[in-house]
Amino acid sequence: MESFARKNDSAVSSCLWVGTGLGMVIILSLNLPASDDLRQSEPVMVSPSGTVLTLKGAVLTFACLDCMGTLTHRPYEVWRDPHSADDGDKTRKRKLVMHSPSSSQDMGDHQFAVICSEKQAKVFSLPSQTCLYVHNITETSFLLRADVVTLCNSVCLACFCANGHIMTLSLPSLRPLLDINYLPVTDMRIARTFCFTNEGQALYLSSPTEIQRLTYSQEMCDNLQ
Repeated sequence: MESFARKNDSAVSSCLWVGTGLGMVIILSLNLPASDDLRQSEPVMVSPSGTVLTLKGAVLTFACLDCMGTLTHRPYEVWRDPHSADDGDKTRKRKLVMHSPSSSQDMGDHQFAVICSEKQAKVFSLPSQTCLYVHNITETSFLLRADVVTLCNSVCLACFCANGHIMTLSLPSLRPLLDINYLPVTDMRIARTFCFTNEGQALYLSSPTEIQRLTYSQEMCDNLQ
């Protein structure tokens, strides 16, 4: 994601966030070509930033929020049809769309980094790397899946625990919003395929040929009726 790799960074840059099974988060800096430079003969340079963050339990997911708490989307490349005749033989240039903080912002923390492991969630302020919020999600079990999703014009952290509980936490404050016992995991197929989607929905394979869809949002449930 586009984020601050080091404490003294004044601007975001392309980074690779790596989470380990021991709860360590390592940020690697990626030196990418300019958007108008194809640079096909030179490799992308990857270097450790020296930043290491720690959590309890294996790391499951990352997300980045801007200073207003809005989910920052990852950079993406605009898709174009290579067989389209609209542009004739014009040379196409790849364009990478970035979502970076405005350069007119005052110096200070511009991002929230949300990190969730199988035991706890933490929210860090970047680039200072100050840990603002910590929530120990479970002590007796562990999370199978965690996703940062949009819900009711906001964002939250949705978690599915091995004991069958579905939980949601507000972002960036990590305040518990929902904790309900849904389905104890008796089949590893559920554990491997469970995933959260936006607007309070989740999916998993209930059998080799059936998809179970559920909602934990009253608004979504009313719309389905």
